[in-house]
Amino acid sequence: MCYRAHSVLKLQRLKDEYDLFETLKAPKEIDDHPRYNALRFDLLPIVARRDDGLQAFKAQWWLVPHWSKDGKIKATTFNCRAEGIEESRLFGPYFRSSRCLFPVEGFYEDRRESETVVVREREKSLQVKQPFYINMKDERPFLLAGLYAVWVNKQTGEEKPSFTVITTGPNNLMKDIHDRMPVILDEKDFEQWLDPAFQETEKLKKLLVPYPATRMKAKPVSRDYLFYYNKGERHDDPACLDAITKNPTASP
Repeated sequence: MCYRAHSVLKLQRLKDEYDLFETLKAPKEIDDHPRYNALRFDLLPIVARRDDGLQAFKAQWWLVPHWSKDGKIKATTFNCRAEGIEESRLFGPYFRSSRCLFPVEGFYEDRRESETVVVREREKSLQVKQPFYINMKDERPFLLAGLYAVWVNKQTGEEKPSFTVITTGPNNLMKDIHDRMPVILDEKDFEQWLDPAFQETEKLKKLLVPYPATRMKAKPVSRDYLFYYNKGERHDDPACLDAITKNPTASP
C-alpha cells in the first residue's frame, strides 16, 4: 500500500538528475503547490508520453477509467497490485499501453505497533499505526511506476486525468514496516516503461519487483502531525518529514 507521498517539489530537479527528462514539457503551474503530505484524490504531477512527446501534467491520485459514465468509480484504485496486473479487467488495458511515472522525493508507510495506554487506571494495549518516511540515501528524487487514464466529460469536453501506483512485495527495508511497497523503477527502464508502443507484458512484469533496499532509508515520523492521525487537520509542510526518536531501529 502507498497512499501518502512527498511528491517532487520542482520538476526542474528531474531535468537536472535524469537525462531522459531534459526535454520534458509541462505547464507553468505544474510546480504551484509543493506537497510534503500528498494524499489520494490530490492532483499531482505525473510523467507520460502523450501526443508523441514526454509530458508532465497533473492527475488525480485515484484512477478513474475512461469508460466511466460519470467520472467516478466505486472501486479502490489509488494502488494496484503487480501480481496479475496483466489479467485485470480494470488495470490490464492501461498496463499494456497507458503507463506513467509518479515522481516523488519520498513516501510514507505505516507499521502496526502495540502501544500501552492507561484507561480508568488500568493499562491497556492498543494497536496503532506508526508512520515512516522512506526515501533514497542519496536524497535524489525517484519514480514510482503507475498507470493513468483520461476520462472525458462528453458534455463539456473537459479531460480528467487520473492515475494509480503499482505495488509489489517488500524489500528487506520495507518488510519490517509493511508487507507491500510501491514499485520504484530504475533509470534504465524509464524509456521502455513510458513507451505506449511497447506492449510485451511479460517483459514489463519483470520490472515490477522490489527496489534494492541498500539504496533506501526510513525514519519514523509523527503520527500526531500527519493528516491521517490528527482529527482531520491537514498538514502539508516540511515538518511532516521531521524524524522522531521512536523506533529508530527501522532504518538499516
